[in-house]
Amino acid sequence: MATHGTSMTASEIARETIKQMAVRRVEPTPDNYTQIYLEVSGRPAKEDAASALRKALKQLPHDSMEQTNWVNRWEKVLKQDNWQGLGDLLKEAMQQQLSHSTKWPKAIRTLMQGWDDKRSGMELARKREMLERVLINFGNDDTLSDKLLGMANNWLPADARVEGIPVPELKEVASPAALPAAIEPLSKDELPSEVQQFHGAFTILQTLLRQTLQLGLIPRLEGYPDLQVEAIAVQESTERAKKVKEWEALAKSLKALLMRVEVIGAKEDDVRGDIIDLLHLLLSNIGELVAEDSWLSGQVYAVQSIINGPLDRAKLKQAEKSLKEVIYKQGLLKHSLIEARNSFKTLISSFIDKLKYMGEASELYSGKIETYAQELSQTDDLIKINELVTHLMRDTSVMQTDILRSRDDLLNQQRVASDTQARILKLQDELSQLSEVVRIDQLTGVLNRRGMDDAFATEIARYHRGGESLSVALLDIDNFKSLNDQHGHAAGDTALKHLAGVVKRTVRPTDIVTRMGGEEFVVILPNTGLDEAVTTMSRLQRALTKEYFLGNNQKLLITFSAGVALFQKEDDVSSILLRADQAMYLAKKSGKNRVMTEIDLRQSQS
Repeated sequence: MATHGTSMTASEIARETIKQMAVRRVEPTPDNYTQIYLEVSGRPAKEDAASALRKALKQLPHDSMEQTNWVNRWEKVLKQDNWQGLGDLLKEAMQQQLSHSTKWPKAIRTLMQGWDDKRSGMELARKREMLERVLINFGNDDTLSDKLLGMANNWLPADARVEGIPVPELKEVASPAALPAAIEPLSKDELPSEVQQFHGAFTILQTLLRQTLQLGLIPRLEGYPDLQVEAIAVQESTERAKKVKEWEALAKSLKALLMRVEVIGAKEDDVRGDIIDLLHLLLSNIGELVAEDSWLSGQVYAVQSIINGPLDRAKLKQAEKSLKEVIYKQGLLKHSLIEARNSFKTLISSFIDKLKYMGEASELYSGKIETYAQELSQTDDLIKINELVTHLMRDTSVMQTDILRSRDDLLNQQRVASDTQARILKLQDELSQLSEVVRIDQLTGVLNRRGMDDAFATEIARYHRGGESLSVALLDIDNFKSLNDQHGHAAGDTALKHLAGVVKRTVRPTDIVTRMGGEEFVVILPNTGLDEAVTTMSRLQRALTKEYFLGNNQKLLITFSAGVALFQKEDDVSSILLRADQAMYLAKKSGKNRVMTEIDLRQSQS
């Protein structure tokens, strides 16, 4: 049907579209309407993802059964409109690619180890024959790396083999005596078909070995020029080697190189460990020296936390950013302190200068007053007396002006000093806030383990001073692992944030909420007895069951089990947390979503 969409209005195009759908008797779906609407309006129809995939699948090869099955699986997903199945296919393809890239280095390493190992009693000629037969049978197979690994593993003595790796089943070939010629520089057309397969597999292995050296080993020898030169020489040898003897020499060179690299790696691990130990010692010493400076001790603690666990580049970058911010604030604070010092020096200097000037002016003024008094006592002339009074008024006015000017100067210097002091206090507050960040759990916003330790130190000291009751509750989310497995780790993180938010909204402002780690939270309850703490936790459980949270686009509910313990005089942080933890596990065993105390724990043990 000829169309003139550019001369038709939108309503006319819509009417014509509906008419065409009725004439063609197509199903009134949004996709059909869109297709005919674009046709009527004269605009080209946009190809959807499913159509593009079908077109691409038709262009793929169907040379092997594996290729045909793979294409059929894609066509089945598109036919059934099963987009969830598409995700499974993509995930499977990605895992196969990752598995393929990790299997080859292991296979080559085991192959070289088995080739040189003479403990099994297998002759080198027999090994060469087996290698040739594996390459012929599986040269174009994705399982080639597995077959090579199984063959090389079988070359090793029984005590050195890896259990569970099957030995490949090999078919006999027509003329194995001709196979060594596969590594000679012959034309591909001159080779038998079986030898051509071996030649292709050999080329793949050669390329993988060269890339492993070029991309994996050589860049990591940057600080060892002798080893790097040796590795480059081995890489170049992989490109030149053709005959078996050349490959045997190459294998020896590569083995010697890898042994030296292994020794250097062990030394680097020792050096890294020594550096971390030295850094631990340095930070511990600095931490004791700056214990009174909370903002600096906080940064020391942040670095200590990083080097205590596995080194993580993201954490190192975050610590670097934080330290840079602290250094910048320290620079501003130092500059402001210098400004304040100079301002106070200027203020004192001005004050002294003004006092000196005022003293000199007062002496001059006093001398003039004395002169005027003498002249006044020696005359009775009214005109003369009037002149003396005029001079006296003028000198008094000058004196008053000087005093006022001096006062204004001193007040201005005082304002400058006050402004500088205010800036110093603001910077010190900002530095304290930067330090406070290391006490906060970044996911939930409550105190982390460092913050919990500080809070315990404060509350235990208050307990010993006043003797008020101090209770501790340890909370653990029920079935948290199942939640992660079923809905993903993002839902688990959301659950942790949800619980922390409900706890903070439910408890008193004086109660302290902390995350001890994982799905465990600790609530410190000052001035609270055991029964009142149980009531608080039960109220918290009821509040939690009334609030859903969204996880993986689903409304979810969580519960927790809690253990409560009362602080005693002989207690420390470890002992009271241990009792609370044992009571919490009793709550778990009793059916979960319960609150148990140390009293319940003693009764269960009696």
